[in-house]
Amino acid sequence: MSGSIFRSFRRCRSIALIFLILVAFCLGTNFVYLLTSTTSTEAAAVWSASEKKHMIEKEAEIASLQSQIEQLRHESLALSTASIQMESIQMESIQMESIQMEKNKALSVTSITYYSSTWEKLWLDNSRNWQEHGICEAIAEQTTQVLAFMNGTCTARTDTPWCLIDDSVQQVWYHTEDGRVEKKRPSDIGRMSENAVEPVTDAAAAIWSYFEWTDPETGHLEREYIEPLVSHLRHPLARCKHGNTFLVDRSYVMPPSKRAKDRKAFLFDAGASSWNSGAGGPSLSYFAAVWQRQSIVWDRIEGWECATPEAQFYDTVPNEWKAKTVYHQKCISTTPAEDPFVPTVIRQQANKEDYVLFKLDIDSKEVETAIVDHLIGDIGDNDDLSYIDEFVWEQHVDNYLMASSWGKTQDMTKTIADSYDYFLRLRHKGVRAHSWV
Repeated sequence: MSGSIFRSFRRCRSIALIFLILVAFCLGTNFVYLLTSTTSTEAAAVWSASEKKHMIEKEAEIASLQSQIEQLRHESLALSTASIQMESIQMESIQMESIQMEKNKALSVTSITYYSSTWEKLWLDNSRNWQEHGICEAIAEQTTQVLAFMNGTCTARTDTPWCLIDDSVQQVWYHTEDGRVEKKRPSDIGRMSENAVEPVTDAAAAIWSYFEWTDPETGHLEREYIEPLVSHLRHPLARCKHGNTFLVDRSYVMPPSKRAKDRKAFLFDAGASSWNSGAGGPSLSYFAAVWQRQSIVWDRIEGWECATPEAQFYDTVPNEWKAKTVYHQKCISTTPAEDPFVPTVIRQQANKEDYVLFKLDIDSKEVETAIVDHLIGDIGDNDDLSYIDEFVWEQHVDNYLMASSWGKTQDMTKTIADSYDYFLRLRHKGVRAHSWV
């Protein structure tokens, strides 16, 4: 665009230059004609003071025109140089974008390996035994793991053992040495650090599970952590300790630290009735705020919900997000044969080199399970899962701790151990799969 503007301006300058040359030529021709068309006697008679003055003025005009022509020539040369430089900058920018796209494409097809932490392996081995009525008893015996995990979810430190855990919806204060929890700021806290998420170190791999892959550009081995699959697949302390404090707390969910870097970001939310509220707490405001802590700002947000009218939904969206947010008052489909089928929408809106998060929570066991079975490949042959980097899902299974909240939405044909299997399979396929609240 900038190059075209420079070329158009350069053509206009060239036309002006030609016009000025023609004017100068005509004036010069008249001057020569006056000098050569009279005899020396006639010239002497005609050469009056006024005519001399007139000719001097003409010469001055010619000199001025010549000066303007020279100035235009220099300006035209400068514009030509600037145009070339601008086109060169644009080409470099296009080349850099192309290189980044190729890097992202390479990442999307790079083999990503998932490793369960030591704590997760303990639950994978025993979830079928503990799922009946032993979950909270097991958590109570895992004090060391719980303390280390909770310490890793702190979002701000203080000059005491207390830390702040802030999931953007709820704030709690956690004592990193004895496990106490307070909803009000403890009085012995003096100074507090800036609200910042600290990276998990390799020394914490006994608690936090992780993905590994080889960077296609540098050849270095990259590691990215994720919360372990433990307890009944929500916050480890939910309904086991501190009452309902952690029932819908999302501080246990770990956003990506590397995978979304320099990629266009898409959020698809099936079950979005409002920006800042919901039965289990808001999802859109959470993903906007918490993902931004990892410098991830959504380029497009698309949501679906059966009951909420569009006008009512958009009234809840902050002004800075309205241009990026699209909402549909529609029930989602269970099959690609019917619209809207979210995996198909994802393929239409995003590319494999983009970063995509798909959140599924519509409290319909039939619809949700059909979509997940499709993504995993149990239904049909497709590669829809390859377009998704992050998957967030609350699966309502036979869970004695959640029966009073889930009621008839529970799928009593599925157990907590079955849910473990779903999320583990998704993670082994390279997807950062999180159990939701």
